[in-house]
Parts: sequence; structure tokens; C-alpha cells
Amino acid sequence: CTFQESRIMPEKSSILSLFKRSEFQKEIKSLTGYWPKDDALYKLALRHSSAFPFRKKKGERNNERLEYLGDAVIDLVVAEALFYRFPKEDEGHLTKLRSKLVSRNNLNRVADELGLPNLLVANLKGNQSESIYGDALEALVGALYIDLGLRKTQLFVMNSIVEPFLSDKELLETMHNYKSEVIEYFQGRKTSFRFEQLERMGEQHNATFVMGLYIGEELVAKGEGPSKKKGEEAAARVYYNENVAAHG
Repeated sequence: CTFQESRIMPEKSSILSLFKRSEFQKEIKSLTGYWPKDDALYKLALRHSSAFPFRKKKGERNNERLEYLGDAVIDLVVAEALFYRFPKEDEGHLTKLRSKLVSRNNLNRVADELGLPNLLVANLKGNQSESIYGDALEALVGALYIDLGLRKTQLFVMNSIVEPFLSDKELLETMHNYKSEVIEYFQGRKTSFRFEQLERMGEQHNATFVMGLYIGEELVAKGEGPSKKKGEEAAARVYYNENVAAHG
């Protein structure tokens, strides 16, 4: 062929290769955003131990080792993301936040949203733990790390696990136990405080409690909620935001 043809042919070849992608490769691309290089890694990541209950002497039969690796990679990516995202938070709060982000409930939720249950090869029974989907997500991250490296894996973890969680304000709000933070704050300063009911509004089955937070005899914050506990948390939140967080 001519020089010009030799320059064009690789381009045609690359275009044709797109049409030769297997359905499995297309599923992994849709799932992770990247074309896989080593299909076997991803197939292993999506193979639960129940699919092949009998171990071979040689070779890997399920995703447990990849799950172990992916768990460590997710921890690293999440820890770094939180470190830079919340520069004023202490180690204790970052640890609590990380534990929620990598919790089995959250990873199961992410796995379900990604459609992993439809791809997992397993022989499940009625009493099978739902954690297998979060486990498969960890294994998928492990496979992605081995196949494509840390950078692309980091982007996948950020886009699928970290950012959706941190952008959910309601979910983040439930993460912060303001009452515990305020109690710890007062105890550290040996300050006497108490919560006290200020008002109760509405019928018994639909009541709203207004709770006050006192330092000595001074009312420093108040909040309301459907129970005394919720009202105390609301009052603690007001005090925390105006006094604890505001002064670092």
C-alpha cells in the first residue's frame, strides 16, 4: 500500500476495533467510564464465592482478594479527599465521616445504583447477606487499580462514591451529632450546662418540642423538633454553628 494508505489504515483499524468490543467490555466502560485492558480481572471482581463454592488448588475462583485490595484503595482515596475538603475539621470528625462513606450500607447503595447486582455472578440463597454488592464494588475498584492504575481509579471512586455523598446535604447533616459535639466542648472547658423544655406545641400525636440550651441560668440557644431529643439536637446545632464552629 502507499504511504498515505499506511497512515490511514491504523485510524480505520482503531475505529473498527470499537465495533469489535464485547458486550462485557461495553458494560465495564458504562460502569467505570473506561475501557478495560484485562477483561479477566473484572470478571473475577464480579464473581462471588457462592458461584464456585469449591476451591481450586491453583488459580483464583472468586473476588475476595480483589475486594481486599479495593477496600484499601477506597480508604486511601476517601481519606485524601476528606483531608483536603474539610481543612478545619479535626481527626475525629474526619474519621467519622470516612466510616460513613465506606460503610457497608453506603457501598451497597452505590453498588445498587451502578447496577452491579445485575452483573454479579453468584449462586445466592434467601438468607444471603446484601453486603455482597458492596464487596463486589470494592473488588471492582481493586480490578480497576491493577488494570488502569491509581489515577483513573481515584476518579472513579470520587465520581461514584465520594462526590454523590458529599453533595447530599441532608445525608451530611445526619452525619454531624451536634449535641455530642457541644457536650464534649463544654466538658473540655468544665462548663456547667443543661437542656430544658421551653414549650410544647400541638396535639400529643403531632407535638413540637421547643428545647433550650442553658449555660448556668443563661439561655444561649434554642431549637425545636418532633421530640425532646430532636429539639435538643436542634438547639445544640444552633449553639455549635454560632459559637464552636464560628471560632474554629
